[in-house]
Amino acid sequence: MEADNKLNWQQLIDEALTAPGHLGSVYNRFHDYSLTNMFLFMIQGVREPVASFSRWKSLGRHVIRGARAKEVIVPIMINEPNTAKSAEFGGNTADTDSTDEQKGRVARLVGFKVVRAVFALSDTDGPDLPPIHLPTWDVATALTNLHIRQTPFENLNGNVQGYSRGREIAINPVAVHPAKTLMHEVGHVVLGHTIATRFGEYATHRGIMEFQAEATAYLAMNELGQLDTATASQSRGYIRHWLRDERPGDREIRLVFSATDQILRAGRVAVGATVRADAPT
Repeated sequence: MEADNKLNWQQLIDEALTAPGHLGSVYNRFHDYSLTNMFLFMIQGVREPVASFSRWKSLGRHVIRGARAKEVIVPIMINEPNTAKSAEFGGNTADTDSTDEQKGRVARLVGFKVVRAVFALSDTDGPDLPPIHLPTWDVATALTNLHIRQTPFENLNGNVQGYSRGREIAINPVAVHPAKTLMHEVGHVVLGHTIATRFGEYATHRGIMEFQAEATAYLAMNELGQLDTATASQSRGYIRHWLRDERPGDREIRLVFSATDQILRAGRVAVGATVRADAPT
């Protein structure tokens, strides 16, 4: 890694740690279902993101005609008079306006029921994500050189953009920033976060490791000219979220530089060269 490049990357890391950032709606587009509902979805054979009819529509996808909705457990709520509000009038509301807005009502949970109300990703149709194309960097070449395999995404939570385990990565088919997500997950693998013997360390120092993976993606995307303003802001927001008040040390940052350099070298192609058409999407 050249000295000038290292200096530039240090400036970018400082920017990522100090400049304003915001997560936006990247990680809250889908409802976070309970663990019980997750089990219910799996019993129904679902291994992909699920959402309501209206949520898929808002994301630019429509439910395929004839698709059968999946069962989901929903709460049963009833509205009842707000006793605390009534107490303000000594329990006598005869002299007050009788409308709900004036008396005040509260929702109370009375039970649960199972309804068919959500659809899996494969139950919908819409524009597919285009193949990840990064000028001068080929995904398939990089993954081959790094001995990493891309596998189908199998996670019920649509807010999860991607994940990695061992030397495998998976990218959400409806990820907001698939290229950056791929760099993030590859970063986890190259940094050694996905080794089984480091699971305990990851649980204890997850903030630092998430910073390292996202910082690696931040530098790599910038190096390839793909770090636009919105993506950069969301990346910085992600880093702030995981670091909180923790400050990465020089060693952690040096490892980010090394991982970024390794990833870029693994997928570099000559300008004008033909990129393999079978690159994973």
